[in-house]
Amino acid sequence: MRHSPAPEDDFDPDYISKSEQKRAMDRLQAIGEQLAALPQSQLKKLPLSETLMDAFKQLPSMKSHEAIRRHKQLIGKLMRHEDEAAILQALNRHQQPNLDKQIEILITRLLQHGDPAIADFVRNNQAAERHTLRQLVRAAAHSQETEPEQATRHRIRLATYLREVLTLSAG
Repeated sequence: MRHSPAPEDDFDPDYISKSEQKRAMDRLQAIGEQLAALPQSQLKKLPLSETLMDAFKQLPSMKSHEAIRRHKQLIGKLMRHEDEAAILQALNRHQQPNLDKQIEILITRLLQHGDPAIADFVRNNQAAERHTLRQLVRAAAHSQETEPEQATRHRIRLATYLREVLTLSAG
């Protein structure tokens, strides 16, 4: 039995499904793996907690493939407690200096053009997920119209997701 989509007035912009939570954790682990590949000198410039820095310092001494895999999972878990937006912004400032401007242009385009712009973005970025992006764009557009005080928060979530995707696509 198929369920019909929820009516528009039942839309909850803050709802995150279990599947989306899992995909977000996978993205964090992938970003953690990218960070692990950076030299210690670059890691020190990022806003990372001491616990996460210690985890990155331990990684090079590991030899077993399984130990490395488990340690990367630990790094992904530790990444959940970090300020993801600040880390991505600092990381991208070094790798892609114009990214903030590109993200603002992208957000404006996504909010104005909707599904066609989402389809273009997903087609051009293998790390992007149509459903997640559509939910974030929809939440940002909805809050812009109905709850202006929440609009900034939803726009930041959309920007963080776009920064994640662009970081993973570039890496």
